[in-house]
Amino acid sequence: MTQSLIQTKCPLLRLTIVVCSVIALAGCNGQSYSSPEGYDLKHPQKMELGKVLNEISGITYYQENNALLAISDSKEKIFEINIDKRKLKDFTERVVGPQNDLEDLVRVDSSVFLLSSKGIIYEVPISKKKDSNSIRAYAFNSDEKNDFETLYYDPSVNSLIMLCKTCAFEKKNDTHSAFRFDLKTRQFDPNAFYVIDEKDVKKLHKNDDSKFKPSGAAISPINKRLYILSSAGNLLVVADTKGQLMESYDLNPDLFPQAEGIAFAPNGDMYVSNEGKYGGRATLQLFSYSDKDKKK
Repeated sequence: MTQSLIQTKCPLLRLTIVVCSVIALAGCNGQSYSSPEGYDLKHPQKMELGKVLNEISGITYYQENNALLAISDSKEKIFEINIDKRKLKDFTERVVGPQNDLEDLVRVDSSVFLLSSKGIIYEVPISKKKDSNSIRAYAFNSDEKNDFETLYYDPSVNSLIMLCKTCAFEKKNDTHSAFRFDLKTRQFDPNAFYVIDEKDVKKLHKNDDSKFKPSGAAISPINKRLYILSSAGNLLVVADTKGQLMESYDLNPDLFPQAEGIAFAPNGDMYVSNEGKYGGRATLQLFSYSDKDKKK
């Protein structure tokens, strides 16, 4: 299946950055928004996605085709978004059952790894074959009710990192633990790789009302920093790869209604996907990297 993506007035690959909306400059309350160095979060190159990806929950960069791979909460397949042609097609046939609530995905070498909200990682080999029996599942060793939405690859430890949105064992502490899945052994480390305390996020952000519930993350290939989205609270938090907080940014809800997917191209370009919310359409945004851009 191949279909066109619905585009806004701001083509995804236009060479000059276009203001998609006057309200991108400031929210309806007049709040100003800053950006991490190298990016301008006020002026995305944006395209709307069709209904099939209205509940897009994760993206990962697929370098061979200059494309993004994506999943949707309500679908059973992995989709490929061709950036140059602005086309969507099926990347795989049926992956896992619809009850698995897929939240994020990462492509590493010849496999795509998918994360369910329960903390199960599914390994899907990249192959032309349609044999679903080749899919392997790795369950996080916990019987408690946990909720995961974030999976990313850390090449420095050759591991996938799975970050709690809300885990039963730490709800009272308002913390978010990260767990490491070793790609060499295909096993989880039962000890937390790092822990982020919401109190530290509020202190960094200088706002006691800030909400931080990780919904997506990726490591920049340029500065090796970890960029963490929080759809709840409309935040972008920047940390080192050990979870040490460094910077935080408010995200304009007019541009980021429900940011749940983030990925980087090798040149540093950052992609953010938003689920359709309140009847709106899902969107994919490109923030081109420039080493000339300063923090705004």
